[in-house]
Amino acid sequence: MVQKIIVGLIVLCAAIVVLRRYAPKAVKRAARIGTVRAAKAIGWNLLAEQLAQQAEAGATCGDGCGSCGNCGPSPSGQTHAGSTQSVSIERLKQTLRK
Repeated sequence: MVQKIIVGLIVLCAAIVVLRRYAPKAVKRAARIGTVRAAKAIGWNLLAEQLAQQAEAGATCGDGCGSCGNCGPSPSGQTHAGSTQSVSIERLKQTLRK
């Protein structure tokens, strides 16, 4: 019985590590918000405040979370500055050789 509990804890810890590394940022942010709500419900206000600050600090334009209002196409149909890229045929050939 004790072995099953220990193995279960090890698997749980491994799953958390994998999710923290490979989950999309939106999923990580949603999990952090859920943890903040759970911590507040239990009465762990200090932990909830720390996690909330990390969640706010982690929001960048690259998240895809909509925190900056700059996700998706622009309303006027124009592309954002610096979003166009050019690729030369020579560069493509070099990439294929590798």
